[in-house]
Amino acid sequence: MDREEQIALARRIAQALPEVTRNEWMRWLQLAESQGLETAIRHAERLAQDITMRPAIQRANRLIAQAIRSHLNTLQHLPPQERQAVLGWVSWWLRILTLRGSLSKKE
Repeated sequence: MDREEQIALARRIAQALPEVTRNEWMRWLQLAESQGLETAIRHAERLAQDITMRPAIQRANRLIAQAIRSHLNTLQHLPPQERQAVLGWVSWWLRILTLRGSLSKKE
């Protein structure tokens, strides 16, 4: 997968994450890098159901789990370095989409 395809996949994942902050994504990403995608998805699903979590955190984790599950087959078939790059690009896209959203709110 070339860089343009990685960036496009990252953008599709990021667009499935409305209202997910870059910080929340980075927390999940750290877990995914240390424990693997499946474990990180299950953790996000648990947090999404945890009534002690704030609703925004529940929603963010539900969206992360859904977005990654929907792209899991593609992500699992990538070499580890490419998968890491794609997931890193997601944080970049979340930042861009957040900035774009805040700019349009000001207009």
